[in-house]
Amino acid sequence: MVLALTENEPPARYLRLAAFCLAGAVLLLWIGRTQRRTGRNFLSPNETMRCGDQLISPPPPSRLQRALGRVMTGFGYFCALGAVVNLAIGMSHL
Repeated sequence: MVLALTENEPPARYLRLAAFCLAGAVLLLWIGRTQRRTGRNFLSPNETMRCGDQLISPPPPSRLQRALGRVMTGFGYFCALGAVVNLAIGMSHL
């Protein structure tokens, strides 16, 4: 049914969309796994602060950040599935 609806589209469109979905999936999987593993923000997972002559360690891992990491990993797998579907449709039109 999907192929019947997409007969007029050029295959390059689906291949570009597959590449875009794959790039998004890689980014979301990387961010999600980092947050799930460390429990900290992905921009600064192990950043320490200097206060005078002492280094202050980062706060303990947050359960919310770990849960957010799991959600981002799930969205990453969803985007990877979209990349596979678009790649299959694009290859069938070649």
